[in-house]
Amino acid sequence: MKTKITAFATLFLFVLLMGCSGGDDGGSNCGKVESVTFSTTPVAVTLYFTGGTNANSFKVEYGPTGFRQGTGTSVVTSNTQIEVTGLVPSTTYDFYITGICSDTENSTPYKLSSVTTQASQCTGTTSVQFGQLYPNEIDLQFTYSGGYAEYYEVEYGPVGFTLGTGTKATTSFGTSSKTLTGIQASTTYDFYVRSYCASGEKTPFVKFSYTTMNGCPKPTNLSSWIVSGSCNSGTATRAFSWSYLAGTPQSYTISIVQGATDNPAEGNTFVTSTTGISISNMFCNWRAFYVRANCTGNDSSEWAGPYYF
Repeated sequence: MKTKITAFATLFLFVLLMGCSGGDDGGSNCGKVESVTFSTTPVAVTLYFTGGTNANSFKVEYGPTGFRQGTGTSVVTSNTQIEVTGLVPSTTYDFYITGICSDTENSTPYKLSSVTTQASQCTGTTSVQFGQLYPNEIDLQFTYSGGYAEYYEVEYGPVGFTLGTGTKATTSFGTSSKTLTGIQASTTYDFYVRSYCASGEKTPFVKFSYTTMNGCPKPTNLSSWIVSGSCNSGTATRAFSWSYLAGTPQSYTISIVQGATDNPAEGNTFVTSTTGISISNMFCNWRAFYVRANCTGNDSSEWAGPYYF
């Protein structure tokens, strides 16, 4: 009789243990993720998997290979395909994928170990050229030496500003130029620029400095020609013209000199309110001219020239 009781107790314990084990998920109705595959780029890993029974969303936790679960970066998705971005090229990561069935019930995590991102494809150098037609605007022209850049980012501010605290701007997709407005005249700025490559990567920031033109820039595109008469006979009328794209100054001063080393401030000067003037009785010993813009107050531009005629 004692033997029968002992055998019955043993059988009961075995059945009880089998009922509590429930396989890998400890009897949970929240099935474990299965059939995990992946693809990589230099900065991303895309995971593909089959969700377990009753799972309606999934938590993906990742970090460098060997990280302790619970200390990594996590993202929750309702899809069985997810792209994890912002990774580092040529770096190995571990992933834990957990099915979420309810607020209180999760599956056993599936661990995907040692996934290595591709080598960097964005190793070129970024540079920028500056141009100005107006004192309050800067035209930026970007280049990338290592292939194709989809777009560019610039952060700028007064010289010495801390990266991350400046004004940010990006080019449109597929373009390499940007015009910045609201710029202060006669001011030195720092510019940090970088390229975004087709691989999804970005280059490190490269720092440049640029001092903007003053608020009264000098004229451009100087030109001169005989309108009528002859300088040898002292009957010539000569036209002088120039361009000014930075605004409308109050006036312009033109200075006509005999040689390249003459000081334009000591030449024969004339004042006009337009970007051109005709002067009669020109003599042949006049050889060049300069012009400057006269802006508000006593602010005048540098002399533009000489233009030889």
